[in-house]
Amino acid sequence: MSGNDASSHLVDEALPGFDELVHRETPGPVAALYEKAGAPIESISLIQTTWWPGRQLTTRYRVKSDRGGLDGSRDVVAMIGNVPDGATLVEGPDVTVGLWVVPDDPMLPGLASAMHAPTVSKVLSDLGSDEEVLRCRLRAYRPGRRAVVEVQAGRSSIFLKVVPPSDVEGLHAKHRHLSEFMAVPDSLGLAKELGIVAMPAVPGADLRSALRSGGALPEPLVIAGMVEDLPTPAEEWVTRSPIEGLSHILTLLENLLPRERPRLSELAERIGGERDDVRVPVHGDFHEAQILADGVRPLGLIDVDTYGWGRPGDDAATMLGHLHLLAPSTHRPAGTITLAQALNRYWDSRYDPVDLRLRTAAVVLGLATGPFRVNRPSWPEETRARIDIAEQWVESALTVDERSLIPTSGTSNGGARS
Repeated sequence: MSGNDASSHLVDEALPGFDELVHRETPGPVAALYEKAGAPIESISLIQTTWWPGRQLTTRYRVKSDRGGLDGSRDVVAMIGNVPDGATLVEGPDVTVGLWVVPDDPMLPGLASAMHAPTVSKVLSDLGSDEEVLRCRLRAYRPGRRAVVEVQAGRSSIFLKVVPPSDVEGLHAKHRHLSEFMAVPDSLGLAKELGIVAMPAVPGADLRSALRSGGALPEPLVIAGMVEDLPTPAEEWVTRSPIEGLSHILTLLENLLPRERPRLSELAERIGGERDDVRVPVHGDFHEAQILADGVRPLGLIDVDTYGWGRPGDDAATMLGHLHLLAPSTHRPAGTITLAQALNRYWDSRYDPVDLRLRTAAVVLGLATGPFRVNRPSWPEETRARIDIAEQWVESALTVDERSLIPTSGTSNGGARS
């Protein structure tokens, strides 16, 4: 199997080719791509899966070959359902599979350019920089959605965010707008046709690293204050709340763990939907890895792609959900929970405490799919543990008292972003 035994029960009859990509050690379409290039596959492993049941499956493999046109270690992406133009197509009796070798993502046409030093030099020159590009390193990649490339240019680092070209002007505008009011990376400029926004590196280390190493942290109220009084977004910048996105997450969780369907249905009913139409400015993905600090001194916020109009409590719930799942992997788990509790007490004074807990439960359910996405061998157990934590948040919404304590039982293997 290309995945692990934990995934052996997964099926999707609406997506022909699902079994081939998820359950075969060497999927036929990938083998065909390498055979055509004259590159015998030496090793292959499934490293990332994005599955929207009945609609689309995207799998990413690490493939190694010692000769031929695809020699070396490369990442190969396969997709069924809504295959984009520009992908290499492998036709089967009942299915068409789209493939590409990273960085040649057809939905991110700027990624290959962002990984090619001479091209990056030209892009930066057009933006007014004369620094020599020494190295380009892929730091993050979600097939078809976004990538982050770190560029070593002279003595400084520049980050290139790569998105579909249709999204790049909005991303550029968000960085320019926010940087006028707060410490976020300003956009150095954009390459519209490539979907690239360039921005300087921000000093400091993210709070996730500090929590894991036991380093000094800013005070809880300072952390909370980083997303208070955000400037007014443009009217069209709207981000989906954890509750609004819950139905899609629950569909995936029910397919991943069919025996949990009754419990998931009950949780969905108890969480419910959005309770009013109030919209406020939010970061949209506010958690410990988005905050850069120098010990107790916060230096700025990053990854503002999701900034826009959201719901009261969205940012607070996102931080609480992430901290609770992160705690077991930190140097001081109790200290991480203590930080979360202090934030929870403060946010209870600003938001409806019941809504905040239900919103946090929705965040945790969204993060429960992470272990499957990165193909951890124990993903079913880890996912159930995260559902347990979401259930604790729902239960705590029924017993809110003046202490405003968040649930402290349950564990999670690994960080919240996994």
